[in-house]
Amino acid sequence: MKHNATQALSWLHTWSGLLVGWLLFVIFAGGTIACFDKELDYWMQPSLHGRALPQTPSFDKAVEHLQKKAPDAHSWYLLVGDRDPALQAYTFMDDGTETRVALDPVTGEVLPSTAGGDFFFELHYNLHAGNLGMYIVGLAGMLAFAAIIAGILIHKRIFKDFFTFRPAAGKQRAWLDAHNLTGVLGLPFHLLISYTGVIIFATSYMFAGVNAGYGGDINKLYTEAGDFYEREEVGKPLGKMTSTDALLDRARAELGTPITWASIHHPHDASATIALGGDHSRHVAWNFHQATYDAADGRLLHVTKPPAAGYHTYEFLGGLHMVQFGGSLVRWLYFVLGLAGCVMIASGMQVWVRKREKRVREAGAVSGYGLVRALNVGVVAGFPFAATAMLLANRLLPWSLADRASAEILVFCLAWFGATVWGAWADRNDRGWRDLFAATAAAFTLVPIVNAVTTPNSALWSTLRTGDLALAAVDLTCIVFAISYAWMARRAARTAPMRVEEAFA
Repeated sequence: MKHNATQALSWLHTWSGLLVGWLLFVIFAGGTIACFDKELDYWMQPSLHGRALPQTPSFDKAVEHLQKKAPDAHSWYLLVGDRDPALQAYTFMDDGTETRVALDPVTGEVLPSTAGGDFFFELHYNLHAGNLGMYIVGLAGMLAFAAIIAGILIHKRIFKDFFTFRPAAGKQRAWLDAHNLTGVLGLPFHLLISYTGVIIFATSYMFAGVNAGYGGDINKLYTEAGDFYEREEVGKPLGKMTSTDALLDRARAELGTPITWASIHHPHDASATIALGGDHSRHVAWNFHQATYDAADGRLLHVTKPPAAGYHTYEFLGGLHMVQFGGSLVRWLYFVLGLAGCVMIASGMQVWVRKREKRVREAGAVSGYGLVRALNVGVVAGFPFAATAMLLANRLLPWSLADRASAEILVFCLAWFGATVWGAWADRNDRGWRDLFAATAAAFTLVPIVNAVTTPNSALWSTLRTGDLALAAVDLTCIVFAISYAWMARRAARTAPMRVEEAFA
């Protein structure tokens, strides 16, 4: 009975991991990068570098811009913070569409668009596929959680294997040691991330309660649970809107925290409201505490009360996943553990290939085994190359280009597709990993060089001199990854056929 149970759990661990392994790698990699999404947004807006920027946000310039561009929107959302000084202006329409534009915090002028860190954040939670992508990511998260639990139950030497890594063992053993080591090292983190990632959208996956209690209106649920203030449109035009900036001091006094965002509902209607709140950096739980004012005369309408235990638990779990608390140190911890998760997933998929090495060879490239092998190299080695190509595109594309963000994303997709095709073709001769590792090392090496040549104010020596560590960290991280990928490429070049595992030695 025990043997059968172990076999069943082993089967669950293997197939729940393999079926969504490539997708999980993209989700983990995107989430790892998104730990520093704001810093990446800042790096990809060089017109803001080397300038004296205001310490206090000014929302009125953004309001003026949106009144011209989207006066009939359902709501506007304005965001500014110390991690990304650009003033982010979001527009939400009644039909569900939304847009985002970055504004200069001093002049209010529109900055050149960029995909930025937001691209990886959205890739992480919905694959840029809207609700369908959210459901796919949710399913992948559930399977990941099941695979982790099954892996714990079948892992008899979980603590011993934490200290075991034999890169010279060759073949399957090195990959399995890497899988066990990174899996055990980040075990609490992997459980936390997979569970909280699903919980964040729990009401979208398990909507029976929302249908029964709120007629399917999920916004009504959150409004009631969070004690947010809402009022219906009255169908009369709003006269002159009160200054949002004039409300900042009052809101700061009401909430006891610096104001970093403003949300304006029904901006064209006499029922318009202005809600102001702070960021999520001071507590683990999300901070949705806000003060709402009448947009016509500025009178205070509502201050949210502390949430009930159930909703606060939800905020806490969401905050654990989104890592807006604890400053850079905690984000770096999540970043490193996220990388460990990527290695765990990648090595797990390679263990599957190594266990079936003879069958893989006999089946050839045009087979199911060949597809798994090609996807391994294309996803695991191709994704980092594509992400680096996007950084280079940010510096090399003309700043006058109408839609630079879309162009950067196109470069990312083309680079990833090209890397996957090349890697799959070269891997027939066991050169796929070596070639893509080498190409990624070269791309990472070029990032700080191209950055210095095209935008001198953003060069590593300039940012270190001025103490702008957020910008310097991007270049320094690229240098570290360039060295790491060059090392792996060198190790891969020295391996015999089907011995690529030594690239991680």
